[in-house]
Amino acid sequence: MSIKIRFKKLKNGAYSLYLDVYHHGTRSYEFLDIHLHKNDPLRKEKIQLAERIRSTREVEIHQADQGILPDFKKKIEFTAYFESFAQNYTGKDVRLVKYALSKFKQMTKNEKIPIASLSGKICSDFANYLKSPQGGLHGETPYNYWMKFRRVLRQAVSEGIIAENPAQNIIVRRKTNQIKKNVLSTEEIRMLASTDCDDPEVKRVFLFSCYTGLGAAEIRNLKCRNIQDGRLIILRQKSKEQVIIDLHSFALFNLGQLDKLEEYDSIFTLPTDTTIHKHLKNWVASAGIKKKISYYCARHTFATQLLLNGANLKTVADCLGHSTTNHTVKYLNFVDGLKSAAIKNLPNIYIHEE
Repeated sequence: MSIKIRFKKLKNGAYSLYLDVYHHGTRSYEFLDIHLHKNDPLRKEKIQLAERIRSTREVEIHQADQGILPDFKKKIEFTAYFESFAQNYTGKDVRLVKYALSKFKQMTKNEKIPIASLSGKICSDFANYLKSPQGGLHGETPYNYWMKFRRVLRQAVSEGIIAENPAQNIIVRRKTNQIKKNVLSTEEIRMLASTDCDDPEVKRVFLFSCYTGLGAAEIRNLKCRNIQDGRLIILRQKSKEQVIIDLHSFALFNLGQLDKLEEYDSIFTLPTDTTIHKHLKNWVASAGIKKKISYYCARHTFATQLLLNGANLKTVADCLGHSTTNHTVKYLNFVDGLKSAAIKNLPNIYIHEE
């Protein structure tokens, strides 16, 4: 290992000091933000400062080789490091990183934890919290948040902030083969369409979502300008993926009279989520449907109806605003399950030979 102070000449004639680090066959450079000017009165002090930094880096690298964290790294607060990671993260799934951070804060009640004290026990507690009723998460969400948490820890290891990942042997399993919420059949959609709802707007919106897959967040933001020549053009609130689909005549019917609206006028006016749930519950019961239906069931219904009517997995993923088909497979599994159940329910035919 060798660490040497080097000088780089700048355009203005000054010199910038940096460290030339050669370690385990790899060369790297660290610029020190120290500049020497011609006839610099602080030249001696600046070179002494650079030498102290060089000496410190030498000790730090030696400690890292021995699996010992420098004192200043031991004092880094993990939540603050997590926040910095989230702020600088540029992936499309940045929202998952931020949500995982929020859940970690909830579990720890914003307690400040030095990164050196982040034990396997704390990581295990967080994994269990994500899967617990207290975490309030369902489906693949605990797995997705856990993977982002582990990614932060892997980054900390690569930066030499911690010697090893305390969560590396903790597993949160992915749930991909089931739909947690109920799905409406074609006949049940007809039953709802022919049944009055206490709030006609809730009925109109829910049926529209069954034919578009939009969630309540998209519906609240849906403007007249999002409907162009019989097509829906909108960004999914959750994934920020663009959705462009042709609207079925029944979806167009539930839009109402758009010619009376201005370009930026909202198409629907929804009450609170609690009120929507109350009206949905009463409406479904009035229609004689014995299923627990939430607003999100409309999105699941849209996906399964597409598959049942011949759409391929990629088409369904595009219609739902999924960036890949990974999250869409569960709908295919659900539809395959319906087919298997239907075959099992075929009547038995017995032929009696004379």
